[in-house]
Amino acid sequence: MRTLIGEFLKPIMQRKSKQIWAFVFLLFLTVTYLAINFGEYQSTGDGIKKIYFADRMTAAHRILIDEYNELHKGKIQVIPIDFPNDDFSTNERKEIVARSLRGRGDGIDLFAVDIIWVQRFAKWAEPLDQYFTQKEKGKLLSKALASCYNDGELVAIPLDLVQTILYYREDILKKVKNGDEIINKIQKGITWNDFIKLKSELGLHNPFYFFPAADYEGLVCSFIEELLSLEPDYFQKEGFNFETPKAERSLQLLVDLVNKYKISPYAVTQFTEIHTYEHFINDDGIFLKGWPTYDKDFKGYSYDTLKQNNLRKAPTPHFANGRPASLLGGWNLMVSKFSDKKPEVLDFVKFLINEKSQETFYLNSGYYPILKKFYEDSLYLNKYPDFIRYKELLKTAVSRPGNPEYTKYSKIMSFYFNEAIENKISVKEALVKSTKAIQSDKMILQ
Repeated sequence: MRTLIGEFLKPIMQRKSKQIWAFVFLLFLTVTYLAINFGEYQSTGDGIKKIYFADRMTAAHRILIDEYNELHKGKIQVIPIDFPNDDFSTNERKEIVARSLRGRGDGIDLFAVDIIWVQRFAKWAEPLDQYFTQKEKGKLLSKALASCYNDGELVAIPLDLVQTILYYREDILKKVKNGDEIINKIQKGITWNDFIKLKSELGLHNPFYFFPAADYEGLVCSFIEELLSLEPDYFQKEGFNFETPKAERSLQLLVDLVNKYKISPYAVTQFTEIHTYEHFINDDGIFLKGWPTYDKDFKGYSYDTLKQNNLRKAPTPHFANGRPASLLGGWNLMVSKFSDKKPEVLDFVKFLINEKSQETFYLNSGYYPILKKFYEDSLYLNKYPDFIRYKELLKTAVSRPGNPEYTKYSKIMSFYFNEAIENKISVKEALVKSTKAIQSDKMILQ
């Protein structure tokens, strides 16, 4: 059986081999950096409780950490462990945090996880039901809280939320004939058929549609979004079996966007989020699939601000006989079960999810708040009319399947799906190989 899965994973490993030493070196540097800094902080003997918080530190994170540290000066100090997007992919970040926790979590008290990682990290996390009342949990969006459980036990708390959206350049569309009508159609939610036709109707030479299609999680997100548009209960019915007509149709669409309809440049097969956005802006692309935080994420980059100021947001396209669907993303907080500062860590967690802090996350980093009040209270709806739209968009949100082995399965899927979009293998072959590799792995685990 191990030989069987080895054969299916062999091409993945061959493709990744060139990255192994780079990753090992990166890990060595990171561990060395953390050890030096932890030693420096922990040897001061000043009696201050120091909370080591691992996450990608956005502008909002830094504002709130500074604020919390000032409020608790001389008693508690939150020390950020930053994983910037430029230096760490989400997979690298996941592996580094996991390696630290396997070593009994030395140096990490609180860590943020992608909402799909919760079950993977649950064994290292403190159960949280005893720390949060029903009233406190009742204030949280049900869609956000749903990803925080493992086997019915609360092991995480939502920090922020996003869902996939379609960006478009308003200035470009307004210059074409019937531009306002086209924008109105896009804002209402356009089908894939109409979206594909739109390229020839516009008569422009600009790159039409960018989406991240490299061998990584972002590609899997696009596939799952299309799949759940066709069948919302797909994973409950089929599990990780992709030898089905609906799975074939979903992957075929992504392949055809690049190879048949040519509305996306072939180069997207090598693009993750950062490169997708970079080329979309620099090459005057018209449409881009991404997260609603992009207008904050890339503020520090040397991109044309005039172009960025003309970006507008709309629902992602959907199949004509499917339902509108947009994939849910975001980050949850988990408390290390090895931490000896749990009361202080929990106090900081509750600070991060209070109304003022969630408003800071929205204003400075673009994340959806995870509190119901922002979508229901007239005070916030009048102050931020966009929340009326977000509330409607959240009704179309779909989630990746929760599974402790999801990240492993995702690596298999992204490799073969990328091979299909690159026209190296057929769609059916990609789906068969993905399914068999995952099923073989499940047999070994059993």
